Amino acid sequence: MDLLSLEECLLIAQRTLPAINKSNLIVLSSQLEAGSNDLVGFMGEYYMFELEVEDVAEKKKYCLKYFIKSLPRKNEPQRKAYERKGFFRKESAVYSQMLPKIQKYATKKLFPVCYYSRNDILVLENLTQNYRHLEVSESYTIDHYKLALEHLSELHAGSIAWEEKEHINIQERYRDVLIEFHLSADNSWYTTGLNAIVFLAARHPQYQTKEAQTFIQEKLYNLLTKAEEFVAPSNTIRNVLCHRDTWDRNILYSFEKDSSPIPNACCVVDFQLTKYCSPTLDVLFLLYIVASADVRKEIYDECLEHYYKSLESHLIRLGLDKNIITRENFLQECQRTRLAALLIWALTEPQTKMSPSISNRLRSEEPEKLDHFLYCDRSELLLRVMEIQPGYEQTIMSPIRELVDYLMENENLYA
Repeated sequence: MDLLSLEECLLIAQRTLPAINKSNLIVLSSQLEAGSNDLVGFMGEYYMFELEVEDVAEKKKYCLKYFIKSLPRKNEPQRKAYERKGFFRKESAVYSQMLPKIQKYATKKLFPVCYYSRNDILVLENLTQNYRHLEVSESYTIDHYKLALEHLSELHAGSIAWEEKEHINIQERYRDVLIEFHLSADNSWYTTGLNAIVFLAARHPQYQTKEAQTFIQEKLYNLLTKAEEFVAPSNTIRNVLCHRDTWDRNILYSFEKDSSPIPNACCVVDFQLTKYCSPTLDVLFLLYIVASADVRKEIYDECLEHYYKSLESHLIRLGLDKNIITRENFLQECQRTRLAALLIWALTEPQTKMSPSISNRLRSEEPEKLDHFLYCDRSELLLRVMEIQPGYEQTIMSPIRELVDYLMENENLYA
């Protein structure tokens, strides 16, 4: 295995089994397997990793299981781009320096343990031993959303407690780490995505009038860029450490029994987009990216209220002023940051709803076309996928419709 050296494997085992004398541990074998297709990400490669080690003093063997995130190994241009941007440097700092500080103030497990990191790799606890993604046949219910919102509220409350009790400011201390990778004019994925939104909006049958086409061609792009200010630290609500990528593949659930229909816990993964910003972004991203538009309309108010009550209860538990964030302040901020949630939904839907068979084939057989799609121009590939994947066009046009309608009605808020 060329991902990790024997010395690195031994260090990982020692960190996993800290109660065992380091000099007594030896590595017997290691096994690396590519993650399943549904685990493959656009920002790297995923692997399942096993170490067999032995405590020679006790003559006891251990089988240790991990989850590995790696920079792309087969796509050199993409790998170099990610290295320059420091995706793994940021996520490593979040896992090792920030999340453990927040965990001290939590009542439940908030994140997977990171056992080892380099600038190109993260070796993480394998959550799938106790948690899992929902199956294709399983649907989110209001209970799933509430559990995820409770988890986010405890993450947010813990970050406030860390600041208040240890007299620090997360943004000031980690300014060089908590860089905005996502909605940034320096991110070609983002600017290419904005152009794709304009392209799709111009094709949408709802916007074929002269007035709509003029709005799309002359105003839409500039209005979309206004979302960038909402992912910066807010001046209108208490900022927290936000996960900022709460879609369903980053949320794993735990069930009391295999037959249990409702989970009893959840955990979030992937902290490469984490920022110090408004807590409403995590809440709205969950509701806009995971829930369908129809479901969101039904559960929206109930979910906002559930999150707020959970946040309030954690602030009280931690001995903090529950009015650090008032209900009125929270609801106003949800309205203010709605554009960012709509934009993220429209940006990510073409990728997340592309069938794994298509995206995996592009990654393995046509990486240059995937790079072109992600960082240069998405129009050609979007049209191609529309032709071969049933329902794809209708699916990706749904956020376009809601986003453009919203901006046409509220242009004055962002002009």
